[in-house]
Amino acid sequence: MITPLKKTALHDLLNKPVLFDANIFMVGISDRFSDKNCSFENMKNLYIKPLVESFTDIYIHEMVYIELDDESKAFVDTYIGENVKIVSAGNLHGKDPKYTTIFNNIAKHELVNYKDGNSKDRGEVYSLAYAAYYNMNYFCSKEIMVDIVAGELEDLKDVDIITFDIILLSVYMYYAKQNDNSNSKGLKSMYKKYCADVIKRHGLPSTLGEYIKASQDYL
Repeated sequence: MITPLKKTALHDLLNKPVLFDANIFMVGISDRFSDKNCSFENMKNLYIKPLVESFTDIYIHEMVYIELDDESKAFVDTYIGENVKIVSAGNLHGKDPKYTTIFNNIAKHELVNYKDGNSKDRGEVYSLAYAAYYNMNYFCSKEIMVDIVAGELEDLKDVDIITFDIILLSVYMYYAKQNDNSNSKGLKSMYKKYCADVIKRHGLPSTLGEYIKASQDYL
């Protein structure tokens, strides 16, 4: 089983600075109006709130923050000044050689091909560059492109890409500490539906229950 937790145990990971990607707040957004289980309110209560409250030092790049919809932004705003900070690289691009090289290498990668001003992949490019420059972890839900790029670029060798399975594991542990198993069914369903790709790529167990058992040494 490939997992960043082999490098950093979950309890340590939760206390390290981490950058959040916009997609963390938008899981199931395509079904939000057709499936009540995918409503923002339901997702917030099921996993977003427990996830945010599990971390001590969350960073969200301003380019990600502006991508958030109104509901997500309003939710994030309630944590700013507590464990959430909105950050920016300022004027580093073009002035700081290290940051400029990192940013340009990410932007020029064949899976990214980011053009200045475009919205596609903008948040990921700025966030990954910030994470690499300041040596932080990066938490995302749609991690396929990010995972591959991070594995291929030397600039990102020290950035751990935290995949959605670990998001659900941290939420599971949040509830377990409260002796609350009322959300187990919802988390199991999310693991099956939204972790299908990372399960295949990283050789993870097919069910959340099996995954939790396999992760006991990394908690």
